[in-house]
Amino acid sequence: MKKALFLAALGASALTASAITITSGQYIGQGVPADGQSLAGDRFRSFQPTGADENYLGVPSLGTAANRVAQQLNWMNPDNSLQSFDFTFQYDQANDRLASTILGSTIYWNSWSSSLVSIGKTKGAADLNAFQITVKQGDIGSVVYLTDMVLDGTALGSFYGVDGLNKDWLATGSDMNLTDGFTLTGKLWLQGAFSSSQENSAVNLTAGWDSRGFAPSVPDGGATLALLSGALMGLSALRRKLA
Repeated sequence: MKKALFLAALGASALTASAITITSGQYIGQGVPADGQSLAGDRFRSFQPTGADENYLGVPSLGTAANRVAQQLNWMNPDNSLQSFDFTFQYDQANDRLASTILGSTIYWNSWSSSLVSIGKTKGAADLNAFQITVKQGDIGSVVYLTDMVLDGTALGSFYGVDGLNKDWLATGSDMNLTDGFTLTGKLWLQGAFSSSQENSAVNLTAGWDSRGFAPSVPDGGATLALLSGALMGLSALRRKLA
């Protein structure tokens, strides 16, 4: 009885998290009056060995060489059969760096916060409130899709490309606490013959700020502490009454 009352009292200070909302056909900063900034990006592209860079990491636009680091990857089996690649896209707040890991290799973009200013961004880590997923399946008859996507412990699901199109999804929600760092994991699936055009098919993962997203929440330590203290005081009084 007393244990149940104690747990109920502690439960009074708990915060309820809202589910992440994923909207198809939307991207960071899309439309008017929507406004946004893409702040951290990870790109997989050029899904046939071309001797060019196939993984970009940095501050969008990743099309600008000064905004990125890159690595070369060996994607496909010789018979172009379906295969998957585990990946991780991460912002490590303690070391202020982005990291992209795939095929057992990791690249880093260091001093991320300071580089945002030098690149001309007006938003930073404290503003992160949106995540964009883009699958471009430009090689007709090929297959590009993502599964097992998990952002900071929350499952996002699977995202499938469509021949000849860019497919965009925007993830927002009041429980998307990206400001103290984030980790996105998933599987990239590829099948078929891809052209030598390096951007014909690609996957882009982007963290940023969007005016349609929630204001990043910072826990009110004082209010939470006061609520917890009140609950414990009530429990103490209850114990004296039951004694």
